[in-house]
Amino acid sequence: MQILLLNPFGGEMQEKERCLQVVRADTEIVFENIADVYPLNYVTYIYYRHRCADAVVQRVLKAQKEGFDAVFICCCYDPGLGEARELVDFPVTAAFEAGSHYTNLICQRYSVIATEYKTVHCYRELAQLYGTDSKLASVRHIGLSARDSYPEKISSEEVISRTLKVAQECVEQDGAEAILMGCTLQSCPLTVTGNVHSGGTPIIDPVLVGIKFTEFMVEAKQAGIPVLSRFGTWQKPPSDEVEIIQKARNELSQ
Repeated sequence: MQILLLNPFGGEMQEKERCLQVVRADTEIVFENIADVYPLNYVTYIYYRHRCADAVVQRVLKAQKEGFDAVFICCCYDPGLGEARELVDFPVTAAFEAGSHYTNLICQRYSVIATEYKTVHCYRELAQLYGTDSKLASVRHIGLSARDSYPEKISSEEVISRTLKVAQECVEQDGAEAILMGCTLQSCPLTVTGNVHSGGTPIIDPVLVGIKFTEFMVEAKQAGIPVLSRFGTWQKPPSDEVEIIQKARNELSQ
C-alpha cells in the first residue's frame, strides 16, 4: 500500500523516519508538507487552521487521482479531516482522532499534553467531536509554542523535561492512566529517545498510532469492510457544485 504522510504546515520533524519504524515492510510512505501554499511551520491559531484545511483538501483530492491508498494528516489539530472525507473515496485519517480513540482503548482516563494555553481549547473540542471526552481527565500544556519546538530553537532535552513534568501532574493530580501528546512535533523527541512512559503511565505518540490506524483502514477497505458511512455526516456534496467551487477557487488564486 502507498500512504501519503502529509504535514499540514511548512515544517517537519522526522515524521517519515518514525513511521517507517512501525509500518509493514510492504507499506510505502511518501512524505510531504504544504510549505508551497502555507509557509508557516505551525498551525496554532484558528485562522491558520482554516488556511491549512483548504490546502489539505486540495492535496487529498490530488492524492486520490495519483492513486494513493490513503492520506494521513500528521497534525493534532486535524485540519481538513472532515472536509476531505466528504470528497474522496479512500481513507483519510488524522493524528488526534486516531490518538484519542486508541488512548481510550487502553485506559479509562487519559490526559492530553498540549503545546501552550492557546491550544488547550482545540483538544477539548476535538475530544467532544470524536466522542472521547468522557474519559478525558485533563488537558495540560508545556508552555511552548509549536512554532518554537524545532531543534534549532529548543533542545530535545528541554521538550522532554517539560513534558515529563506535566505528565506527572496529569497522573498524580488528574488521575490519568495514559498520556496523549497533543503535538506531533513535541512527541518526536520523546519517541526518538525512548521516553514513552511517565512512572509506568504510557505516553502515546499520535504519529505512530496514526500511521498504524491508516494502514488498518486501508486493509479494511481492501477486505470489503466499510471505512466510512455516507449516510448523514459524511454524505458527499453534489459533484457539480464542488466543481463550481473548485473553479471559482482556482480563478481567484490566479
